[in-house]
Amino acid sequence: MITFEAKIDDRIVRMYSSYPLKNAAGAIFKTLTQIQSQNNTNIFDSKFVLGFGWSFFYTSETKDENGNTFYVLQTNDYRKNPFKDRTNDVTLALLAQNMQVEAVGVANVKPEVTTFRDTILVLKEAMNAPDVYMNRTEPSKDGDSGWYFGLLNDPNEENHKPEDYVKLCSFELFKFRSEALRVLELPVGTVAVFHDNDMTALVDGDDNPMKFTTRDEREKLAAKAREEWSAAVEAAKAASANTDETKKEDKKEE
Repeated sequence: MITFEAKIDDRIVRMYSSYPLKNAAGAIFKTLTQIQSQNNTNIFDSKFVLGFGWSFFYTSETKDENGNTFYVLQTNDYRKNPFKDRTNDVTLALLAQNMQVEAVGVANVKPEVTTFRDTILVLKEAMNAPDVYMNRTEPSKDGDSGWYFGLLNDPNEENHKPEDYVKLCSFELFKFRSEALRVLELPVGTVAVFHDNDMTALVDGDDNPMKFTTRDEREKLAAKAREEWSAAVEAAKAASANTDETKKEDKKEE
C-alpha cells in the first residue's frame, strides 16, 4: 500500500492507495488545504465531509506506533456497502477520479457531477452483453444521474417492459462495466459506446465525435507514471541512506 502524506495546518494527513495515483491524491490535499485556510470549516472535525467529484472523503484521527497523532483520509467502501461502510483504502475513489478528470479534460467539456450514489437506469439484458451504450439525458429528479445503460442495436428496444430495467447506483458499475465509470461526469447529450470493457465511440448531443483515449494510450501513460514513481521512490531511499551515513560520520567526528 502506498502512503501519500501532507501537512495541513501543522497536522499530518495521510492517504493510502494500492496505486501511485499522486495527481488525484495531490488534488484532494490541495482542496483540503484551501478549505482549512479560507473557510470557517474545520477539516479535522469528525463530522467533516468533503464532496470531491464522484466520491466523499472523511478525516479520521488516529495514532502511530509511537503515540503521535495523525489523520487518515477515508472514503466510502465500494467493495461493501458505501452507504454505511468506510475504508482507509482510497484506491477505487482515486481511480474513478482519475478516469473522470481525464475523460472531461480530453473531451474538453464542462463536467456535470455524478456522485457514487446517483442512480443509472440499466437494461438488465445489457449488464452482461458485449456491446452496449450509455446515453445521458436531463436528470428527472435529485439523485438521478440522467444516465441510461442499454444494449447496442437492441432489436427489442421498443418492446421492453418496466421489469426489464433496474435502477442502480453508479458505484455498481464497478461490478460489471468499470470502464463506464469514466464517462459519468460528461454532460447531458453524451453517448458512449462500449465493446466489453473498452470504449469504442463517444459523441455529444449533436452527434459530433468527442475525443477520448484508448486503452493502449492509457496503458502507455500508466507505464510511464509507474516508472517515474519507482524512480522517485529509489531517489528518496538513496537520499535517506545518504542522510543516515552523514549522521554516522558526524557522530564519529564528535
